[in-house]
Amino acid sequence: MLNMKKAMAVAMTVALMVPSTAFAATSSPVKTTISGSYNISSQYTGKDEVLKITVNGKELVEGTDFVIDGQQPTAAGSYNLKIKGIGLYQGDATIAYTITKASKPVYKLNKKTEKKLAKGFKAKKLKNKSKKIKLKVKSDGKVVSYKVKGKKAKKWVKVSKKGVVTLMKGIKKGTYKIRVKIKGTDNFKKGTRTIKIVVK
Repeated sequence: MLNMKKAMAVAMTVALMVPSTAFAATSSPVKTTISGSYNISSQYTGKDEVLKITVNGKELVEGTDFVIDGQQPTAAGSYNLKIKGIGLYQGDATIAYTITKASKPVYKLNKKTEKKLAKGFKAKKLKNKSKKIKLKVKSDGKVVSYKVKGKKAKKWVKVSKKGVVTLMKGIKKGTYKIRVKIKGTDNFKKGTRTIKIVVK
């Protein structure tokens, strides 16, 4: 299927309404004609997604049932694709779609950091020593700042300008939050995202 890099929030399905395939006396299937114009829209996510094409409830296979001719979606904007039937399908359909800016900044963390944050940290191990965590936030937009949320939290958690978090010695159990401020781009609006750190 078509990889839609940094495009849609979910895999969008275009259902083409065409007559059912008929079969000749020789058992050779008569080609189904696909046609029409369709509009879809979604929001930028920064993830690879797939555009699914269905005809009469059947999902078609790119390269076997159809080919796609047109500008590939890679960012927010308006695009037009032409789908041409091949194999058991003939004709073509046009898909016009719009990818809007994400309402919040899109970012991702280093995989190792994600695993550490998902697992959490034990207060017992931090009773007599501190621990540093490199967030390594990646985003299309520039990371403007990192900030610990909450007055009480600032006693136990520190964060540098480069996103290095320090869990202080003797930190109490709880959920601590780091606010990441990110600049807007052509693909998403400026704003903040929150990273949670759980001490248990």
